Amino acid sequence: MNSLMDLKKQKNHSLNKAEAIMKAAEASGRELTTAESMDFETAMLAVRSLAPKIAAIESKNTLTVSGQNPMEALLRGQARGSDGSPLRLGAERAPEYTAALHSFLITGGKAHAEELTAGADGNGGYRIPGSEAYTRQRNANGSLSQMNAATYGGSEGASDAAGGYAVSVPTWDQIVPLAMPDLGIFDASLVIPTSTDIKIPQAAAFGTSVLKSESTGTIATFGGTDPTLGQVALTSFMAGALRLSSWELLQDVAMFQSFLVDDLIKGQRILEGALLATGTGSGEPLGVFGNKGTGTGSAYELTGTASSDGSLLLESLFDVTATLKGQYQAGAVWIMSRATGLAIRRAQMMSNLYIPIATTDTDGTERILGKPVFYDVNAPALPTATSAGVVPILYGDFKQGYIVGVRGGAGLNVKVLDQP
Repeated sequence: MNSLMDLKKQKNHSLNKAEAIMKAAEASGRELTTAESMDFETAMLAVRSLAPKIAAIESKNTLTVSGQNPMEALLRGQARGSDGSPLRLGAERAPEYTAALHSFLITGGKAHAEELTAGADGNGGYRIPGSEAYTRQRNANGSLSQMNAATYGGSEGASDAAGGYAVSVPTWDQIVPLAMPDLGIFDASLVIPTSTDIKIPQAAAFGTSVLKSESTGTIATFGGTDPTLGQVALTSFMAGALRLSSWELLQDVAMFQSFLVDDLIKGQRILEGALLATGTGSGEPLGVFGNKGTGTGSAYELTGTASSDGSLLLESLFDVTATLKGQYQAGAVWIMSRATGLAIRRAQMMSNLYIPIATTDTDGTERILGKPVFYDVNAPALPTATSAGVVPILYGDFKQGYIVGVRGGAGLNVKVLDQP
């Protein structure tokens, strides 16, 4: 014989099945197919046949108090079992009900002792001992009042409605990173690890030779001058940052520690990139833009006319390559901003050149006149009528011409300060 709960489960299952069939058809904006119609009718037939069976069992409830909900009667002390003995709830609840509820739970609803009926809620469920303190309250006159509330999650779990604050809003276990700016100078240059400041000797001027007249004398004097040597100091500068984070955050969010370390590295790279581009050399690195060289002859001035500016820009690229000595041509690269690179490609398109100046390799490497291009966000913008003379493009072998020293190697030293 099926229990009341089993019958209700079968009824709910049939209802859910019928509802799912209708929702699937509505979502697709179509009529029910023949197979779906048969399944729908079968499910609804089961619902109609189970309804009177459920009503018949509920009408035979042993907890009979006229005009009252069984739980209401139980709370008022008016509920009686089949033997006429009173059933108790709360502090006076008979231990038999607790034992009956326990048996009901561990048997998956198969065990139905008589005492269990006292806690029926009329919907196939049973009260848990002690839970009435959270679901019901007494008025000043001692009568009972029912607290009803709609329980729903609310907007993103932030609602203060019945279930809102209890909703666990999941968080993706990765913080979406910010894109790093273009920092091509570091990649194009010669980077060496250091432990202290380094003095780098360099040839400042060639020695000279001169012609000598042929002579049979005992003294054969050769003229000329000695080479001139100079020295460049590769000086180290301390740089760093402080990130504040609570112990609780680091313990509760596993990804946050790696996020902080990654943020430190990126912040360091951004600072170094700016100094390597435009540093003054006084108390900071000497940058490559604005400090060495004056560009190709007279300053170019872009007037704002698309055709003339494009032609002038392309011509300047050839002028730059012609000034670089042959020894450096093999390892030469370009450094410029991405906006400048785009302007060059646009000028190439407008000029409709038979042999393109700007090309891209199959691996994505961009080239101008066959030489790799390194983009750097710190490179100056193209000159205008008010900024003529600015050098926005560098060309040369930076592996031989620009040295970057990194004390202790390319890494960071991190110290945790628990009492900052």
